[in-house]
Amino acid sequence: MTACRPPRDKCLMAVSVVLITAGLACAQAPPTLNTVYPAGGQAGQVVELTVGGNLDGLQMILCSAPGVRAELVEPPRFRLQIPADTSPGLYDLWGAGTKGVSAPRTFVIGSRPEKLEIEPNDTLAEAVPAPVDCVLNGKLEKAGDADCFRFEAKRGQRVILECWAERIDSRLRAVLEVFDAEGRRLQVNRGYFGVDPLIAFSVPADGAYIAKVHDLTSAGSVEHYYRLEIDTGPRVAFSIPNVIQRGTAAQVALFGWNLPGGAASGGAAPLAFDRIEVEVPQSLSHAAWPLGVRLQPAQAVLLGAAFPFNSPKSHAPVVIGLTDVPVVVDVANNHTPALAQKVTVPCEVSGQLTGGDERDWYAFQAERGEVLYFDAYGQRIGSPVDLQISVFDAGAEPGTSGTGATVSSLRELARFGDEVRNLSATVPTSHLDPAGRWVCPADGRFLVSLRNLSGGLQADPRRTYRLGVRREEPDFQIIAVPRDGAVGINIPRSGRVALDLLALRRRGCNGAIRVSAQDLPDGVDCPDVWLGPGVDATTLVLSCNKESATALSELKLEGVAQTEDGSRIVRSAVGGAVVRAGTPNGWGRIMPRMPLAVVGDAPLRIVADAHEPLEHHLYGRLPTKHSPGGIVDVAVQIERRNAHQAPVKLVGVGIPDLINNSSSTIPAGEHKGYVSFYLPPALPVGHYSLSIRAETTVPVAGQKAEAVVVYSNAVTLDIQPAGFLVDVNPFAVTQARRGEVIQIGYSAQRRNGFIGKMHTELAAPGCITDVPGLRGRGETFTGQTESGSLQIIINDDAPLGRLSALRLLTVGVVEDEPRFLGSRFLNLEIVE
Repeated sequence: MTACRPPRDKCLMAVSVVLITAGLACAQAPPTLNTVYPAGGQAGQVVELTVGGNLDGLQMILCSAPGVRAELVEPPRFRLQIPADTSPGLYDLWGAGTKGVSAPRTFVIGSRPEKLEIEPNDTLAEAVPAPVDCVLNGKLEKAGDADCFRFEAKRGQRVILECWAERIDSRLRAVLEVFDAEGRRLQVNRGYFGVDPLIAFSVPADGAYIAKVHDLTSAGSVEHYYRLEIDTGPRVAFSIPNVIQRGTAAQVALFGWNLPGGAASGGAAPLAFDRIEVEVPQSLSHAAWPLGVRLQPAQAVLLGAAFPFNSPKSHAPVVIGLTDVPVVVDVANNHTPALAQKVTVPCEVSGQLTGGDERDWYAFQAERGEVLYFDAYGQRIGSPVDLQISVFDAGAEPGTSGTGATVSSLRELARFGDEVRNLSATVPTSHLDPAGRWVCPADGRFLVSLRNLSGGLQADPRRTYRLGVRREEPDFQIIAVPRDGAVGINIPRSGRVALDLLALRRRGCNGAIRVSAQDLPDGVDCPDVWLGPGVDATTLVLSCNKESATALSELKLEGVAQTEDGSRIVRSAVGGAVVRAGTPNGWGRIMPRMPLAVVGDAPLRIVADAHEPLEHHLYGRLPTKHSPGGIVDVAVQIERRNAHQAPVKLVGVGIPDLINNSSSTIPAGEHKGYVSFYLPPALPVGHYSLSIRAETTVPVAGQKAEAVVVYSNAVTLDIQPAGFLVDVNPFAVTQARRGEVIQIGYSAQRRNGFIGKMHTELAAPGCITDVPGLRGRGETFTGQTESGSLQIIINDDAPLGRLSALRLLTVGVVEDEPRFLGSRFLNLEIVE
């Protein structure tokens, strides 16, 4: 849960460069790691891994854990050496070799001995013996498969059975069951940490018990693997407070099972927890990276620290959130408006909604016109809640005539719910946590309440939350995701690779964000790109020259935003990975590093230019200017190679939501074309970046032509205020015959104080007036004139069909110098 990264361990990448330069040769499909089995290992041990996927050219395995080394035994087996001092947690493995680097796979490093399942173990009668305090690695390879394990336990023991599947990139939707020796089912769980199950089993009598793992829908494949922990050691589930102020020491209560010296915290099984108090020293209250936990994309905005719970046989570090404002812990009785707990803005509250219908209330003072941001964290900190925030006018202070106020008698001023927007179809950023902006209507006292919309009849102490109440302090986080799905970042020589940049904006961060690459390897270039005002996604493009050496390095990106008061916000970007392609709602997570490989050669290259000047018969060479209400022509030049002559389809990528996307096709054998975009009048001024995606087929010796996708360089637009807005009469002619003369009514309404002359011509990408097959008679407006009619002559050789990107182009003149350009597409079809 972090938005910043300290300096990385360089040793791993340095070794990798030596290995991978053995011969990166061609731009064929990069390696993929569909499976890594077992999906974890014990610190201080050597683990033999079997990997599955596209392994052609695979030479090595890389690991995000410092000091971990992999040795190729023989494909597809590797031997992984894990240092004894490696902190338990979740890490990433990548495959790399002659065809590049793969997307990551999760690998768990733990403190318990590891075992592999032994078949057959499909039924209770076939259950294989398993010791407690170990990790069992298994997989359900066929539909209807199940794995059963027999373990011995003593009365009074609390055995924790936890199944890891979805959290380690497995397709398994695990169901976990516990049976006694006679086959009676004692407990079942279908999801405790998200969809991964856990059973806290209080052993009723000495004897043998059976743990069974199977899939909820009886599915099975090599991608349905799991890790089953059967544990009697100390395990921490959550902490209160779950957030502390950065740079300060704090007293924290840990809740879990089998905690040494822990006192029972109440609750019925399986929700009974031990509780112990620990001190988090100041030295540990700083952001750490990586954290050793699975992070979903929406969690990229959170800061966190890994607190090492140094009890013997400790399960894993405890992740505690960090904030830069004071932390308040909720009191036991703040469940009514009259008992609202007083807080001071800014602050962050650590609270708990144990009861299903529980509601926590807080009171604060605010002044008229003051802007506050409310931001709650539940799902994003692993809590089983669906939170809702409401803000109320509190009225009188407690103890006066308003003391007995009820919820129904209060005036609700604002309500905030789920973040339903997804910035990416493959790496979803939506979540169930509410956030919102509120402007105080008057000086006074106000109430904010937090409740759980998914609370049931059973009390659950895991329902913790964080509630931030802060002023307008802009912040953001950037996530970089490969555009082409569950793949690594591989750049061909003389080619490019594209990444989607997703901006998680917070607390009024609405301005432009500039993203740049740091410490790129020789021969690799990455021009800065901009996410324009209010824009949440764009495309970043890395380019490689043809002389670049084959290499493996790491991509580092930095985002910079400037606030209205002139201060700068600087954030290091984090990587996003597509876990499995083709899932209905997308499946992605954060990865701690972004390996980058230079590999092979590109089959063709396209170059985009959004600043190509125009030749005007009255005003000469016009430099390109972009304004709301204008048209951007992106000129695309193809560098064809290896006898490539096929048509090339072009479409925009990284286009801001306010701009409609567009496409075009460069015909077979031709080398240049255009993609044109209309900039709507509502588009805020500022910098925006976009790129062009090209689809075509390339010849392959002795085989059928192969479909390929390539990307252009990113182009950045500096959108300036418009001098006027051009519009076409909605009743203008839309169909004309060859040889016909038509009149097109239009207007050019002045804006932003412009009072100069305006001259309008017929135009198309790259040309003015003399559009192929057409001739326009230009018209000039002077004085207060803002509407007129343009004559168009349809030549006998005019191309039939709808004319692509035809427009009216208006030049605004100040003292005989062209200062403004404005355009509007013209819908015209030529018929016989």
